[in-house]
Amino acid sequence: MSKELTKKAVEMLLKGATLVSDPCPYCKGVRIMRDGNAFCVNCGREAKEEVLHDAKKSKDETKESSPIEKLDQKLKDLADELQKEKDHIKQQQILKSINDIIAVKEKLKNL
Repeated sequence: MSKELTKKAVEMLLKGATLVSDPCPYCKGVRIMRDGNAFCVNCGREAKEEVLHDAKKSKDETKESSPIEKLDQKLKDLADELQKEKDHIKQQQILKSINDIIAVKEKLKNL
């Protein structure tokens, strides 16, 4: 880290910038955010934070799922698990979980 980059980072922090939890996508260094621009203290590169987050997230990740959609996904996961399971006792436990989720879904639909 050069003295110039350190000086710029300190100046930005004094002007209200904040540390960014995500590392620099280029060098994995520490970044500072101010006015939507993320500055890497290590390599000095700047990037728009919105662009970096948009590149990481797909539309499915940003969409909120309803409780029923989450339960549907859990049912699919359990059905896959049940299909692979050979132990009879574990199969029974999975089936009980499936029945419990179905009951909860019915209660949510009736609200």
